[in-house]
Amino acid sequence: MHSRNSVRYYLIVAAVLIFLFFSNDFGLTDVQKTAIVMAAGIDREGPTFILTAQIAVPQSSDQGEQAQAVQIESRGETVAEAFNQINAKTGWYPKLVFCNLLVLGEDTIKSNVFDALDFFIRDEYMSDNCFVAACEGTAKEILNTQTPIDPMSGVAAQKVLSAHAARVGTVAPMTLREFSIGYFNDNKSGYMPIRKPESEPESSGAKGGEGQKQGESGQEEQKSEEGQNAGAFLPYIPAAAGSSTQSAGGQKAQGEEEKKVFSAAETALFYDGIYADKLDPDETFAFSMVMDKLRLASYTPVSDGVPYTLIVKHNQPSVKFSVDKNATAKLNIKLKVTAGLQGTAFSQSVHEMANSGNVPEKVFEDASKDLTEKITRVFEKSKKTKCDIFNVVGRLKKFENKYFSAFHENLLDRLVFSVDVRFDSLR
Repeated sequence: MHSRNSVRYYLIVAAVLIFLFFSNDFGLTDVQKTAIVMAAGIDREGPTFILTAQIAVPQSSDQGEQAQAVQIESRGETVAEAFNQINAKTGWYPKLVFCNLLVLGEDTIKSNVFDALDFFIRDEYMSDNCFVAACEGTAKEILNTQTPIDPMSGVAAQKVLSAHAARVGTVAPMTLREFSIGYFNDNKSGYMPIRKPESEPESSGAKGGEGQKQGESGQEEQKSEEGQNAGAFLPYIPAAAGSSTQSAGGQKAQGEEEKKVFSAAETALFYDGIYADKLDPDETFAFSMVMDKLRLASYTPVSDGVPYTLIVKHNQPSVKFSVDKNATAKLNIKLKVTAGLQGTAFSQSVHEMANSGNVPEKVFEDASKDLTEKITRVFEKSKKTKCDIFNVVGRLKKFENKYFSAFHENLLDRLVFSVDVRFDSLR
C-alpha cells in the first residue's frame, strides 16, 4: 500500500512541476514556493469569510519523495481577499488547478453561497469538475479531520463523492459547474451532498492533552528541520487547529488523533443560492434512482417485517412533463427496476438459497410502495422549498414553451405529480 501511495504522489509531484513550468511564464515562479491547493473550505463569521486551504507540499525523505498536507487559514471581506492572504502569510503562490473539493460551512450556506463560490468560478485555473459539498459545523473541521482512507482529508472526502459512490446510490454528488448552471437557470435551484465525519468503531492513537503535546513537539521538530532548507518553508500549524502534518504513508511525527471516515448520505437543497432543506439518506437514494445515476446499487426494503437486501442491476427511469388540453401541468415519473435477492435476515431452505435470484412477488410489491412513497417525499420537499431538483421549469420551457410565462413562477404548486415503480426479477 505504501509503495502505491509513493507512486501516486511521485506522479502528482511530476505533473505539478510540468504544469507550473508551462503555466507560470516558463517557470519564472519558484516551484518550491508554490502552494498546491487540493481542497478548500469556506466558513463565515458575519461579513468575514474564513478560508481553510489544504495544501500538498512535496518533501524529500530518506525513503523517497513524499507529499505532506498542511492547513492554512486566512480571512477577508471576500474569498478572493482571503485567498490572496495565503501568499502574504506564507510566501507561497497558491494554485487551484488541482483543487478537487470545496466545502461550505454551516454559516456559509445560510446566505447566498455564490458569495463564497464567486471567486472559484472566476478563477481561470479552477476545474469545473471540482466537487462542492455542504457540511454541518465548519468546513475547517472537515478538512482538519484525520482519516485512514487517505493521508489528505480533502482527498478522502473527495473519494466519497466519486462516480462509484453515485452509482451505488449512497451519495448525490455535485460539481461546481453543475451547481452553477442550476443557480443561473430559470429554476434557480440546486443541491449538494452534506459531508459528515464519523468515528470508526475502534480508534487507535492518542487522544487528549498528552497526544496533542506530542503532536506539537513533532511539529516543532519539523518546523526547525524545514527552516534549514531555503524555499521549503512550512508554516507552523497549532495542534489545537486539528492539523498535524500528514505524510503519504499516514505517519505523523508523534501522537495520533482519532481517525474518522466520511459520509455524504444526506443532500442539501438550495433555492436561489440559499440552503432550504435536506433529503435524508432514503430520500437521497430515491432521488438518485429518478436521476438515473445508479448502477449495481443495494436497496433494502422490508416485507412482512423481514428486511430483504436487493441488488439493483438495471434502472430505467422516465420523467415526463406535459400540459393537457385543460392547461393542467403534469409530471409523471416511472421506474422500471431489475433486481435480484442479495441477502435476507432470516434462514432459508437449501432450495430457496439455490434460487436466491428469484425474489418473492410480495417483496417486489412492498419495494414498489416503499420507493413510491420516498420519491413522493422528495417531490413534496421540492415543492415546499421551491427547489426544482427535477428541473420541471426547464422541461416546461423546452417542451411547452407557450405556457412558460404564465406557469413558471408557481409551477410546482399547480403541478399534478404521479409515480409508477415496477420491479422485475433478474431471473
